[in-house]
Amino acid sequence: MGDFSVQERQTHEFAAQTTATVRTVCPDAPDWIAEVSTHKGAWRAAIAARDDKPAVLAIDGRRLLRLKVSYECTTSTRHSYILVEKSAFILLPAKGSEPLVRLEYLRHPQSDVPCCHLQVHAHRDAWTFAMARNGVGSRRRSVATRASAERAPQLSDVHFPVGGPRLRPTLEDFLEMLIHDLGVDHSDDAIAVLARHRQGWRIDQARAVISSLPDIAADVLRSAGYTVSPPDGEDRPSTDPGAWLARY
Repeated sequence: MGDFSVQERQTHEFAAQTTATVRTVCPDAPDWIAEVSTHKGAWRAAIAARDDKPAVLAIDGRRLLRLKVSYECTTSTRHSYILVEKSAFILLPAKGSEPLVRLEYLRHPQSDVPCCHLQVHAHRDAWTFAMARNGVGSRRRSVATRASAERAPQLSDVHFPVGGPRLRPTLEDFLEMLIHDLGVDHSDDAIAVLARHRQGWRIDQARAVISSLPDIAADVLRSAGYTVSPPDGEDRPSTDPGAWLARY
């Protein structure tokens, strides 16, 4: 069995930062905790609020919204950083089970949906009109046979792409949107905390991008005047960017 102590530490730090991030808009939000497991050498971690409790958000003191945030993480064979396999930011009304909006990420989606997508739970006649016909151009059966479905199409059936695996919106982006566009109550330093956490996330993503595209990174550094050579003085084969650059 491998040593996953580095990944476990990162995961608990990630859970603690998620708690701190959500508490910028909900000071009494529950703790986010990491549950780690290893099965047949595969390491997994689930990060969610204790007992799956939502954070309750207020607008002008009125508790109007609920927020659920969760992540599933695993390891990489190429580096020691944890990988996010799935994430979900779900905004719900104070009462009722249907979300208002969901921002979800699936590292390995099972169908032709964007790996990172936004689903808006709303209703508008123009969308229903456009979606009430067989979408024969789609490989998804649920879309290609939509006209014969037993329920009316909904806007939440549409998965709006939002940046792909590396450049997707962060939890900090989602919360700052709630502050600016809905006026959600927040701590005095919320914007500064969210900016700081967002900066850390983007630095980590930059490291991941650079690690996956070493040839391009080397070219950029050379053009900036740095001296860069392949490891051990040997030519290094080009990295196939298809693993994530072209992903939907």
